[in-house]
Amino acid sequence: MKNLITLEKELLAEVGLLLKQRGFGSKPVGQSFRLAKPFGWASIHLAFVRHAQIDFDVVVSAAIRIDAVQGMIQDKSDRLITDKDRKNSATIGCELGNLTGDGQRRWIISSRDDAGWVPSEIVAACDKWLIPFIERYSNISAVLESLRADDVHARLISPINEQRRKTILALLKVLDAA
Repeated sequence: MKNLITLEKELLAEVGLLLKQRGFGSKPVGQSFRLAKPFGWASIHLAFVRHAQIDFDVVVSAAIRIDAVQGMIQDKSDRLITDKDRKNSATIGCELGNLTGDGQRRWIISSRDDAGWVPSEIVAACDKWLIPFIERYSNISAVLESLRADDVHARLISPINEQRRKTILALLKVLDAA
């Protein structure tokens, strides 16, 4: 297990260096690399799925947080959600493979060799899919337009119906105030 944790850390460090060249912070917040935005932040997140003690998969996703929206829709009285979780929650997001329409995309890491070539593949996929996603939805009006469509894509980037409706109402207030 210790070896897998070391490989995870090495992978995060290498992906961080590559994403830094694209404006993201090189130090992960948890397992996310953030890009500051005037309205909040965007991030690329790596999730690790461990298989016994032999290898792990890496799943990559992008998320965007609009602070004003999250401030309106988060239930501050829910004691099961910590302030840290509230601060780190995103407004919209999507896993890479689901965004491409191919189903969840995973990279398997079982050795130091894998940790050497996988980061460049991950960042190439980010360049092709996730960074354009972030660029598109860094426009708050584009977020509202997509969610209001209430189509497959809207459910992909905000899958919970009630949450999506709250987000739409909050976005309308934010844009009205601008």
